[in-house]
Amino acid sequence: MLNNLTGLRFYTALWVFLYHFGVYIDGGENFLLKKGYLGVDIFFILSGFILTYAYYDKFFLTKITGKTYYNFILKRFAKIYPLQILTFILVGILLYAGKYLFHQKDLIIRNDHIVSNLLMVHAWNLNDALSWNTHSWSLSDEWFAYLFLFVVSAFVVKVNKVVGKVLLSSIVVFFIVKWFRTDGFDLNNYTYNGLERIIPEFFLGVIVGLLRVDLHISKKVASVIFIFSLALLLFIAGIDYHMDALCMIPFVGIIYSLSFNTIFDRGFNSKRLVYLGNISFAFYMLQLTAFYLFKPFQNYMGQMNLPGYVSIALELLGLIVINLIMASTVYKYFEEPVRLFLVRKLSKR
Repeated sequence: MLNNLTGLRFYTALWVFLYHFGVYIDGGENFLLKKGYLGVDIFFILSGFILTYAYYDKFFLTKITGKTYYNFILKRFAKIYPLQILTFILVGILLYAGKYLFHQKDLIIRNDHIVSNLLMVHAWNLNDALSWNTHSWSLSDEWFAYLFLFVVSAFVVKVNKVVGKVLLSSIVVFFIVKWFRTDGFDLNNYTYNGLERIIPEFFLGVIVGLLRVDLHISKKVASVIFIFSLALLLFIAGIDYHMDALCMIPFVGIIYSLSFNTIFDRGFNSKRLVYLGNISFAFYMLQLTAFYLFKPFQNYMGQMNLPGYVSIALELLGLIVINLIMASTVYKYFEEPVRLFLVRKLSKR
């Protein structure tokens, strides 16, 4: 267990949440709010890293059999699909209730996107907009990575480790250069068409995962890399210099360093943070539901004529509390039990 990275998952999910909160309150000039969508890119890199680290022996050292691939896909499916269905249903109920019971005419219901959402292919460059539980677009891209990108990366590395790493690295560099040379490049544009976003980032995670297997560093070195990477991220953000194109570089340093012990461990791997990291997937997937449920309270607070900073602070606190309660409940009574049930019943032994 790389508990530092589990804690990082919660901070990342919270960053994305803060971005959506900025949209929700029509704000977002603050860096924490404005660039929070980049948290998804941390998740994409982290996904490739964790899978490589966890499945290195089964995928990169030994022959990949049909049974191995099936059990891998089953475990990933059992982890993500139940929450995809649950949040699809919850958001669907709220959308229909809002539009037809409370006459919120601005709500858009895309019945033509139902099938693609249920198949988790809705961000495979198939649809023309976000729909239903809009945050699940990243889950669709993760599913693409599980089905295709991970086994492809394992295959090319297995054929020739050096050539495989060079090939994957070349793909990553190609995209970074392309993005860097694009005026006003914004990763947030790659949502419902997100494959171009996950391909280089997932492959980069795989590369760093291979590095983690081959190269171990001391606590002191890991701490220095973490400090440097965080400082680089803040510097790029501060001068607003091609951050969306270059963010993968500091993200990689943060992930790699936190996969070891550092002097900052208490801020990532405490019992409480590990728990928050475990429920971070539900926290991420349920945030739109939280925003919908909180809307009446927001309207009520708007009638109280509170100072702006007080109103925003109360709204943020209320939304975080609601989302944490829902995430904790869903994780304990739905996400984990269903995942374990599916793996136990459907695994090939």
